[in-house]
Amino acid sequence: MAHSDIQDRLLRPPPSPGTRILFIARHAPDAPAFQCRSYPGDGGYPAYYHRVWSVLTGLGYPVATANHALAPLEAAARTDLAFSLYNRMPVAHPEIIVASLCAYLGLACVGAGPNGRALAEDKWFSKLAARAIGIPVSDGEAYDRPGDLVRPPSFPGPYFVKRRFGAASEGITDQSIQDDWAGASRIARSFLEQGVAVLVEGYAPGIDITVPVLGGDPPILLGVVRPGSNQTGGIITEDLKRDDPLGYEMFDAKDQAGALASDVAALWRAAGPMDYLRLDYRLDPKTGQRRFLEFNICCHIGRSGAICLAGRQHGLEQPDILGHVIEYSLARQGGGKR
Repeated sequence: MAHSDIQDRLLRPPPSPGTRILFIARHAPDAPAFQCRSYPGDGGYPAYYHRVWSVLTGLGYPVATANHALAPLEAAARTDLAFSLYNRMPVAHPEIIVASLCAYLGLACVGAGPNGRALAEDKWFSKLAARAIGIPVSDGEAYDRPGDLVRPPSFPGPYFVKRRFGAASEGITDQSIQDDWAGASRIARSFLEQGVAVLVEGYAPGIDITVPVLGGDPPILLGVVRPGSNQTGGIITEDLKRDDPLGYEMFDAKDQAGALASDVAALWRAAGPMDYLRLDYRLDPKTGQRRFLEFNICCHIGRSGAICLAGRQHGLEQPDILGHVIEYSLARQGGGKR
């Protein structure tokens, strides 16, 4: 999509927006000072959340903040739109909690409905859905209990072992790639014995790429981005995702561009609308073979992340993107609180 087309389709906040936003994040800045919080061991997340808050308030929105997922229960009466980046907590399926709670309260929520969030959260179901709508995926097998490991996958190795649920590449290390079932089942067992469901995939050689998308009719493709990796197989491990030392770069998809755009359209028809998301793939540059991995709703939207990097190629900065996300979310949900 041309720069001018994307610029023309971008939604802009009104001069004095009255939409009252509840911004929820684990380390969101607290009233009344709204200072950037310090939390050693959590990478740059506190600064990221502070920056998002700063941009939203700079756009003119009245923004209240909260640092726990049940905040909509307390704030619904004085909130028009909830914007949650709280997607990791010690409960099952954390990405669904705020969206479901907002649906119960009749409160508009940035991202997508609870059903869409649930599909994205479950990497096995999203793989099955992708295959059903014609998006190519690697073979896969889900495991929920250690005893299930007596049943090897129906496809040969090498294998890639990861959590069935979760965000930020949690649990992925250089041990996630295993040549045979003996090694893969050992890694899978270490997860299952902690009560963590597992997805075993056929390892796809190549590189990781991601396709950032903004909500629209049709959805707005911003480009194709390649995350940096110095790991075996070019995989993205948890430490790389958390600390982001290698960053991202734009990637020329060449002959794959049309197919990726078709994938986005197919996913949108099946699971949309969504306010912003990324589709993650493995791509083999030698063969051109792509394999869909997952899609992420309400993914990282910081200045150094894939969405803002891709947006920058079209003259968009973080305030432009966040303004569009908020305004599209409002329009998608009938103007705010339902």
